[in-house]
Formats: sequence, structure tokens, C-alpha cells
Amino acid sequence: MLGFGYHAFLNDHIKRNKCKRLMEIGVYDGENARSMIEAAKENFSPEEIEYYGFDYFEDEWLYQRIYKKLEETGCKFKLFRGDSRVTLPQHVDELPIMDLIFIDGGKSYETAKSDWENCRKLMGKHTVVFVHNYEFPGVKRMVDEIPREEYIVEIIHPPDDYATARIRKK
Repeated sequence: MLGFGYHAFLNDHIKRNKCKRLMEIGVYDGENARSMIEAAKENFSPEEIEYYGFDYFEDEWLYQRIYKKLEETGCKFKLFRGDSRVTLPQHVDELPIMDLIFIDGGKSYETAKSDWENCRKLMGKHTVVFVHNYEFPGVKRMVDEIPREEYIVEIIHPPDDYATARIRKK
């Protein structure tokens, strides 16, 4: 189904840019997480790869299934359960600078803005943040407000996926 599961453009970026520290807001069923980790394994051993996932994980069975999926990859991972507007600010100061951040959580302006404001604290010189579903009004508004004097913001249109913002520091 369009826009769900894994996102090939992320895997291409991970391989090309040798990303090993990955963060995702909106883990869904864990397929994208597993796919990103597999892409990182092309350049790194599983032990060198770190994955951080934020989601509600409302269903315990699904949480356990995702946990097992990630365990099978052999990478280091941590899942944060709850609303990212709460869990991300609680943990942002203890998280490392990321290589890639994929924001694919809540689509309201308030949630997208909160996720971006917290994620930008985890950006280093080479970090790229991808914000999925640019065409959603709340997401679009948040992305359009990002200061272009500080960030390079491009809207990409991956084949078989939704419009996505790609954001880097200037």
C-alpha cells in the first residue's frame, strides 16, 4: 500500500551516506525500521548500528512483534512508547546526534512542530531529516515554516510514495 511499510528512498540514502544512527518517529509495524537497519548493514556490522523508534505502540502484541523484529537484526535499539510530544522531549537530551531521522508520526501541525523542534536538537553537520507526508496541511505548514537561512529544505517526490521533505543544516 502506498506510503506504508518500507520507504526505498530512505534505504538509498542510508547506503549512499553510510548512516548507522537511525531514528524514526512513527514506527507503525516495524517494517521500515528493519529495512533501514538492513540498508545500514551494507556498510556496518549489526553491532555498530543504532536505531531509536518512537510510537504509541498501543497494542502489546504488536510492540512485542516489533521488538522481536529489531532483536533479530542484531543492532542496538531502543523503543520509546507513548506520544512523541511527551516521550521525545523527555529523552532528547540523552540521545546521540543522528545520521538520519525519519518523521512519520502525527500529521497535525502541533505534533509535526513538536517532533521537528525536538529532532533538530539531534542534528549534526551531516544529519538529514526526512519528514513524510508533506502534502498533509499540518505537516506542510510546519515544513514551510522552517527557516531557510538555517536549513536546506527540499521537497522530494519518491516514486510510489508520498511527497517528503528532506532537511539538512546549511
